[in-house]
Amino acid sequence: MARPNSVPAASSTTATTVPLSTLAVPDTWTGELIAVLASGLSMMIFRSPGIAVAAVAGSDELAGVVLVLADGEAPAFVEALADPLSMTNVVVLLPPHPASTTDTRTVSPAPNPFMTTELGALYVALAMGDIQRRLIRVEPFLVAGLASIYFALYSVLSVLRHVTYHSFGPDLGIFDQVFWNTVHGRVLESTMSLAQGQPHSYLADHFSPVYLLLVPAYALLPRPQTLLVIQTLFLALGVWPLYLLARLKLEPGFQRLVWALAYFLFLPVAFINLFDFHELALAVLPLGFAIYYLEKGRPGWFLLSLASTFLIKEELPLVGVGFGAYILLTRRNWKLGLGVLIGSLAIFLAVVRVFIPAFGGGSYEYFARRINYRYAELGTTPQEILTTVFAHPGRLAQILLQPQKLKFLVGIFGPVLGLTAFSGFAVVLVLPTLAILLLSNYAPQYAFTSHYSAPLIALVIGTSILGFARLRPSLRPLAAAGVLASSLVFSYLFGDLPYSRHFDPRMFEPEARYAAFATNLDRIPPDASVAAENNLTPHLSQRRYIYNIEFEGANDAQYLALDDAALGRNPLALQQQIAAFEAVGYRTIATGDGLALMRKN
Repeated sequence: MARPNSVPAASSTTATTVPLSTLAVPDTWTGELIAVLASGLSMMIFRSPGIAVAAVAGSDELAGVVLVLADGEAPAFVEALADPLSMTNVVVLLPPHPASTTDTRTVSPAPNPFMTTELGALYVALAMGDIQRRLIRVEPFLVAGLASIYFALYSVLSVLRHVTYHSFGPDLGIFDQVFWNTVHGRVLESTMSLAQGQPHSYLADHFSPVYLLLVPAYALLPRPQTLLVIQTLFLALGVWPLYLLARLKLEPGFQRLVWALAYFLFLPVAFINLFDFHELALAVLPLGFAIYYLEKGRPGWFLLSLASTFLIKEELPLVGVGFGAYILLTRRNWKLGLGVLIGSLAIFLAVVRVFIPAFGGGSYEYFARRINYRYAELGTTPQEILTTVFAHPGRLAQILLQPQKLKFLVGIFGPVLGLTAFSGFAVVLVLPTLAILLLSNYAPQYAFTSHYSAPLIALVIGTSILGFARLRPSLRPLAAAGVLASSLVFSYLFGDLPYSRHFDPRMFEPEARYAAFATNLDRIPPDASVAAENNLTPHLSQRRYIYNIEFEGANDAQYLALDDAALGRNPLALQQQIAAFEAVGYRTIATGDGLALMRKN
């Protein structure tokens, strides 16, 4: 809003003179009444007795109000000003002035000013316009501030969850051992990732060469906590490319900021952040940039972003198939589209058929187990699965329409009002990931509480922004408010934010028994092999030989670390477990409040 006598001249519009009658000003609005209202409004907004009368008016909708100063004279001068900040027109209605046709007319306060409903509405509208302009100026800083607050809060929460013994072997213990071994010269070596118990390359389990890029950061402070902070940083930064996409497609201010808020309120984000460490969380950032650079028309940066995603996990090249299809459907760029589609498929096949088997002794055991176990409803081989998908629609529908899978879809698309469906052909971007998750019979894959849904964070928010941009301009303010309200409701009812209904603060509270027993765990020699219960594994993982009792068993380890938390805090069950290990050559060297340390004779 311009200050009195300081309305800038327009650079892209010209002044227009119109008869006052054409503005349909009510006859009851006499000059004296208008003077009173204008003076009161001026004192409220500018704290001065004069006012530059202005309003923000959009081309397709009323985004503000027009206040007409009239003192009974017929003509009025209309000055249209281009406001480069708000991207709208600021319209100033002025009565004739004897000195200049460009000066702003001021009105002295009347003896008895009073408030009216119209004055209140004018004040609110003009104040909202002022807020909008202020938002535009600080918009990037607000997004950066949101990311910083999220990073600080969830770094603390994720670290607290670990140090209070609420983290697990799968997968924080696994990844900490992999990174620790790499720092000590055994590149990506693990004894847990394949549940085999023998040292092997993690690359025989998953294709995640991106870890090599993170090793220098881990080496600065080689602790499980470092991995948790790195993961939180990637998730916090994941908002930035999606905000850039909103800047590219949407009007400044509230509409863009809503999507930054929607990102941090999106259900999988907090759940993934507070569930140990997983490589898929690292995919949110490059996938967001892939969408942004594709929409911006920067193919080189798009390809770099997409290719970096492929370094995170073996199934992510299938996401590239969706990008290739989207390019073909929308841009008719056959070279780029076919290159991305065919190249992504080729990379996926090379990874699962050649690269991973090369590290796994000629086979990809995990892939075979996953096919047989997680997709058994579709078939036991890739060929059988494809046959079921394309030749048996009834069976396919039965698998996809299971209640838990429908709840998953509501949890994913509900917060963003299903706007992905309005994104046109961009909907194909989410289809490969949805197929991987929904065709599975492994429940964690279609739960927004697990890390498997991580790629959908960028894909769903990104396509929702594209869908939002396709709405009629008159619908966007309401849709933006709806997205914010829906995101808040979903995050409260189903999320894992501090205000969420099911947020459990006990996951960050220490138990005295662990602090008392920690000195016994510290007695284990660093080069000794250890088998530990699930929640103890991440605290003992910085050694070459560490096993998770739940998955690998004792595996003839030199030390056993037991916790009755794995047995439902049942003392009798713990005593039976101790007796069973004593029968095979172990002896108890320390106990305390549901915890036990045993050593092989």
